[in-house]
Amino acid sequence: MASGTQRQPDAVYKDHNGFTERVILKMSGAVPPAKCNLHAVAAHPENASPEDLRELRDAIQRRQFVEDVMELRGTFFPGLEAIKKENEKHETSATIKERIQEKQKRHIEEISTLYQWQAQDYHDEMLDLSQSKADIDDPAVEAYYKTTRSNFEMATSFDNDLDRLNYAHLTSLIPLVKERQVYRLREEAEQRRRDQLFPASISDFRAIRNKDTQLRVARFLTSNDAVRERMMDEFSWVWRQVTPLVHEYDRTESFKAEVQTLLRDMEVQDPRKARRESQNTVAS
Repeated sequence: MASGTQRQPDAVYKDHNGFTERVILKMSGAVPPAKCNLHAVAAHPENASPEDLRELRDAIQRRQFVEDVMELRGTFFPGLEAIKKENEKHETSATIKERIQEKQKRHIEEISTLYQWQAQDYHDEMLDLSQSKADIDDPAVEAYYKTTRSNFEMATSFDNDLDRLNYAHLTSLIPLVKERQVYRLREEAEQRRRDQLFPASISDFRAIRNKDTQLRVARFLTSNDAVRERMMDEFSWVWRQVTPLVHEYDRTESFKAEVQTLLRDMEVQDPRKARRESQNTVAS
């Protein structure tokens, strides 16, 4: 039977998001850097210990990845005017969505470039491996040499680099997604508030996004005075609010035809009315 003590996760996984290999831990500062002189190790590898040689390989891998990212992402300063214009631009959920889509498009291009670089690195490594030969003609030494230069570690480093790039991309999207959600909810609330108001003009009527609200106003315009009074009480409208559009409706034949066509089209689309009419026909 399991004890009541809660099993705690290994501390090595804390705050690393799954990246626990040596190179990532060193790049993040989670473990201390190498104590040996890497330049001396590179100059005289025959005198170095296995641990120092491992530190040297890690340093080379870190440098290569950083150089790839710098070349891939680069640095770009658009200029003061462009920055000023960007700061003065009115932000909406639509503009933030465009920024997210642009980042996603750029990320796909970066991934494609990274694949090309990795393929070239793999080709160069395999070509070098095929042309290399141990100094001692000994099958045991040859087998050990091939084992130590397996392409497995290279493929693993490729996967790790790709995972890091994807993780960085997704992390950069989180603030934008949250910001867009805030703007979207705010805009929807404002739109609902506007839709609940009675439109003051024909253009305001046509700008109503909510079809139920637009149909409500259309039914008000086509109804008699008694029905209008009841709807005004129900939806908290006042005469000075509805009068401008009522006058527009009464004196503009094209708008009157538009409203009547809207109601007629919606009645045809309503399946409940079709079922009622079918039931009445059967009953008669």
